[in-house]
Order: sequence, then structure tokens, then C-alpha cells
Amino acid sequence: MPQKSRPTSKKKLQTWPPRERGLEKWRLQLSSQDALAPLLAMALLTGILAGMVTVAFRLFSEIPAELFLAVPERYETLPPLWRFALPLAGALVLAAVYHLLRSGIRHVGVVHVIDRLHNHQAHMPLGNALLQFFAGAIALVSGQSVGREGPAVHLGAASGSWMARKLRLPNNSVRSLLGCGVAAAIAASFNTPLAGVVFAMEVVMLEYSVAGFLPVILAAVAGSAVTQLAFGNEPAFNVPAIQLSSLAELPILLLCAIVIGTLAALFIRAQRRLAPLQRRSPALRFLAVGLVTGTLGIWVPEILGAGYDTLELAMLGDIALGTLIVIVAAKLVATAFASGLGIPGGVIGPSLFLGACLGGIAGSLTNLWLGEYTASPGFYAMVGMAAMMAALLDAPLAALLAILELTYNPNVLFPGMMMIVVACLVSRYFFSAEGIFQETLRALDKSGTPSWRAQMLSRVGVASVMERRFVVAPQKVGKDQAERLIQRHPQWILVELPDEPAHQLLRAADLATFLQRVKERQEEEAETGGSEPGENGELPPVDLLQLPGERYVLAALNWRSTLLEAQQKLEASGADALYISRGYAGALDKDASGIILPADIDNFYRK
Repeated sequence: MPQKSRPTSKKKLQTWPPRERGLEKWRLQLSSQDALAPLLAMALLTGILAGMVTVAFRLFSEIPAELFLAVPERYETLPPLWRFALPLAGALVLAAVYHLLRSGIRHVGVVHVIDRLHNHQAHMPLGNALLQFFAGAIALVSGQSVGREGPAVHLGAASGSWMARKLRLPNNSVRSLLGCGVAAAIAASFNTPLAGVVFAMEVVMLEYSVAGFLPVILAAVAGSAVTQLAFGNEPAFNVPAIQLSSLAELPILLLCAIVIGTLAALFIRAQRRLAPLQRRSPALRFLAVGLVTGTLGIWVPEILGAGYDTLELAMLGDIALGTLIVIVAAKLVATAFASGLGIPGGVIGPSLFLGACLGGIAGSLTNLWLGEYTASPGFYAMVGMAAMMAALLDAPLAALLAILELTYNPNVLFPGMMMIVVACLVSRYFFSAEGIFQETLRALDKSGTPSWRAQMLSRVGVASVMERRFVVAPQKVGKDQAERLIQRHPQWILVELPDEPAHQLLRAADLATFLQRVKERQEEEAETGGSEPGENGELPPVDLLQLPGERYVLAALNWRSTLLEAQQKLEASGADALYISRGYAGALDKDASGIILPADIDNFYRK
């Protein structure tokens, strides 16, 4: 007797391949913008890694200087010939290193981080990070007028991006871990975790959300813990808790903020003019920086290096008025040349240096005009730091919190807030300077401010939105095979066309309607005694590209991509839809994991 066929059971489609468990399932969760728990775990690891790299960079840039400096950062103790030769020699070494590298690896610093985040899905090349580590240390050891925070931001961002790449996390998670690395690096540089969080969100990520803040906060705490283990829990600067003596000094602070905002805008304009020269040969650029810095260093050695020793003296009010004026003029010129012509250092430290000296000038003049009953020049130096950092970086909240954490003096908040507002207003609206990083990107013909729609789409991976109810079929299928496909209750049928440039997509409902019509026609022919179509009573194969229905041309997209990448792929390829590829070689049914239509993208950001 012929065996009775077992009734066909409905086969439930799997939402993820059977072999992808554990870490793969975790990756799928991370593609969602609400995957807070796994993201916090990754943020903690990123914070520790970024903190360790930042500490290593700091040691690598400080220990060699001990060979020729009796007191750390005291370049004033060197003879004049050394003060000239050291920056020049460092610039020549950097020029030789850059000359050996191709142009794509030469991009470093905060500007590079922002560019990679918003224009390259946060993928930070390892070669650029290695260059930043060694070249940044050479720049600092040789006394170039730059800070260590810019290199630290690059290295922290690269740490987060590297970890995400090694674990093959979706690209939306790479963005988040890059921000975590930035926050941890700033926190580790100055032991300022709160300022690190706000800097990452305000300057780099350009977004504020609860889901975005929590991982960044955790990473900043981890980075700060690492630096405390290495260097102790002491604040970066030991200054007394001085305060404003009288509200009558507010007009003076207002005038000081106007001057600071003006100088910040002039510095940004100089950067805008000099930045396009970074496309030229590094030899001439760095030689010019070495000559300028070395020459100024002969007469004003305080400008050499990061200058944190001079900054602390300014906050203590221990530098004379005339010396402060000379230091500000020389530091502005040296830093503008170094930053504008591409020396691999940062401008955050110099902004604090300049602000402290400008504030010290204002405080000294106030003491001369109004007597000794006014606040000390050190207090003016503290609030001047906040104003200059805010105006130069276009980061008012990060600047305010940085000064609070650096000085442990809450008395700076009230006057500091007023000065920040005025300085940013002068720089941004009277001189149309948006901030040194954004202006540099614009001068280099790059975009650093994504639209709100691009920001939203970048936060979500395609794996969390894609339609997984689909089946893969060849172009021609038999009637029984077609019925088995429909019994799986798919939403879509992905038609595999190995000999064509692109696969196609068909609604499963169109095939179901076609099969129903065939069945009804067969029943009618059976009732009327009509003959069976085809030989041996079998229907010819069903051509999925010929039956009535709407078909979509497909393009492939890797499952790690974001919705923004999906939108860009649709626009660039001209395809009607995308199939999400797991990245495995072989047949399409082993490669595809989901379907994305333009409507899926539109429906997401319209919610």
C-alpha cells in the first residue's frame, strides 16, 4: 500500500539563523536604539580601554621630556639655543614621518574624529590612530604649542571604534562606542568625567538623549577611574577657593568676555585661512611651525609645550601683568600656526591657557584701577578659561563643567556662566564663527553637522527594522513547491537570479493569488471534464517573474549597516528595495537575513 503522506505542518520562519547564537544574538540586540543593557557593558569596556590608552599616551609624552627638563613642562629652564632648536627639530622629525606616509593616514585630531563619525559611520582607521599616538607625543615633547587633549580624543575614539570592529558590532553601536571613547579620554586627561560626558555629546556626537547619555557617563567614569589609579585623585590644578568680591565687578567681567570672544573668533578665522594649506607638503608646513615656535620660544619660553605650569601660575595670580600680555600675544601666534598647519596636537589645552592669561590680565588691570579689594587675578583667570574654551570650541556647557571640575571651586559658576554667554555670543553672532572644529571641517570641504534626520537614522541598525518573514526561491518553481512556500506564511519571496545583475522581490500574496486562481480553474475543468494542462497531468513550472504582481529590484546591504546607510544605498544604486546580507559567501538563501523597503525607513523616522 502506498504510504499516506503526513499532513504538512506550518513551518514558522526563524527570525535569525540557527547557527547565530550568543554573541550574534547580542549583535542583533545592539542594532536597536533601545539596547541599553548590552551597550552599557560595551561602554564600560570601552571606557577602560580608552582610559588605558590615554594614560599610556600621557606617559609616553611626558617621560622623554624628563631627560632634559629638571621640572616637568618647565621649558623656561632650557638655554635659548635649546628653546629654538627643540621645536625646530621636532617639526623636522614630524615632517619626515608624514612624508613617509600616504595622505589618507595623515588625518588626526578631533576634526578627524568628527569627520569619521558623521561621514564614515564612525570607523576610525588604525593607522591614523598609531600616527596620532607617536606624532602627538613627538609634538608635545619637542615643545610645540599644542595640547594633549586633542590626541587623547582621537585615541579614545579609535579605541571604541576598534573594539566595535573586532566584535563585529552593528554600525549604530560603533557610533555610540566612539562617543564613549571620547568621553573616557577627556575624563582621563584631566580627571574630569562630567566635562568628558558633555564634551562628547555637545561637540562630537551632537545629540542629547537618555539612551545616549548613560553609556557615555559609564565610560567617562571608567576612564576617570583608570587615570586616578595611575596618577592619583588630586585635581589637575591646586588653586584656592577664591570668589568674586563684589557685583560691581560684573561690568569688568563683561568687557573681559567681549575681548575673549573677539580673540577666539580671530583665532578661528586664522584656522579657517590656514587649514586648506594642510593639503600641501608637510615639510614646508612643519618647518614654518618649527621656526615660528622656536623663535618665539627664545623670548617667551612659557608658550612651549602644553604650558599647564604657566596656566596654574596664572590661576594663582603669580604672573605679572606685562608678562601675561606678552605670553598671550606669543601663544596666539604659535598655536594658530601649529593648529592651522596640521601639527598633531590639540587646541583644548591652549584655549584654557589663553583664557587663564587673558583673565589674569583683566584681574590685574582691575586691581590697578579699583584697588586690592576686588577679586584676585587668579579668579579672573579661572572664569577666563571657561569663556575662551566655550567660545573657541563652541561648547559652553562642557567648558563650564570643565572649569568646575578642574578647580573644585563652585564660586566660578555664576560669573563663569555670564562670561560664557557673552564670549560665545560675540564669537558666534558678531564674527559668524561656529567653533574651531566645525570651521576647520568646512575649510577642508567636509561636513561635520548632519541633519536631524541623518542623526536619527544613524542611531538604528537595519537588523532591528528589517522584515524577516521571507523565503528564497528560484525563478521557476513547480506547483507543489510553490504551495510549500506559501504554507510558510512569508511576507515576501526573494527571487534568486544568479545569472542576472540583481535579484528581485515579489509579494507572497501575489503568488498565493495566482495559485488560488489556478486551483479554481482546475476545479472548473474537472467539473466540465476538461483535460489536464501539460503532459502527465502536471502543470508547467510557475515563473515568478511572469505571474501578475509587482516586483522590486534588489541591492545587497551588510547587516551591520544603519538605516542611514540603507537610505544612501537605495539612492546610489537605484534599487527598489534591499536585502540584508550576513556577509557569507554562497547561495542567496544562506546569505540573506531580511528585507528593507523605502517605506520601512520613512515609517521609522515619522513615528
